[in-house]
Amino acid sequence: MNVSTSTFQTRRRRLKKVEEEENAATLQLGQEFQLKQINHQGEEEELIALNLSEARLVIKEALVERRRAFKRSQKKHKKKHLKHENANDETTAVEDEDDDLDEDDVNADDDDFMHSETREKELESIDVLLEQTTGGNNKDLKNTMQYLTNFSRFRDQETVGAVIQLLKSTGLHPFEVAQLGSLACDTADEAKTLIPSLNNKISDDELERILKELSNLETLY
Repeated sequence: MNVSTSTFQTRRRRLKKVEEEENAATLQLGQEFQLKQINHQGEEEELIALNLSEARLVIKEALVERRRAFKRSQKKHKKKHLKHENANDETTAVEDEDDDLDEDDVNADDDDFMHSETREKELESIDVLLEQTTGGNNKDLKNTMQYLTNFSRFRDQETVGAVIQLLKSTGLHPFEVAQLGSLACDTADEAKTLIPSLNNKISDDELERILKELSNLETLY
């Protein structure tokens, strides 16, 4: 009996879908999901998986530190130039005082950015910060930060820390922990549908309790 090519392809797609579902249910999705990872130095370390809110804070802190480094470099270059020009002590003292004021302004800007009260204000601050640290040319980074800001559930470091502690106590895989911290699931059934590997790992009652606590911690911008 001849079997048409389309029928064969349909069966292959079905088998592939079943295989993908089975792999998702057991997190057999590739080396990147292994609990032990090899870093760039060839050393073994624990798998790290970040939820959207954690990723947002990590990138924000990196951008802020980059701006501080840029300002320090500017200050160092300025002092070197003044020394080269043989500026007198009085002028140098004034310049040092101005540098301190500038640093206070930078620190104030950093605090405002790290603790933005609204999503709109944070997006505006991101534009300014990217302009200062990348020349405004990094479109991919800007899009990434906009996505993370729009979809992060938890705003500040304290809340994110509380979320991490809550989810780590479950003993779940880091990927599952990150997914629960990113997805706003209302019920245990929804969570287990979106994260199939949770089935047979955690009871519905326990999962419902965790989802409720996550909802209470969620930040409304």
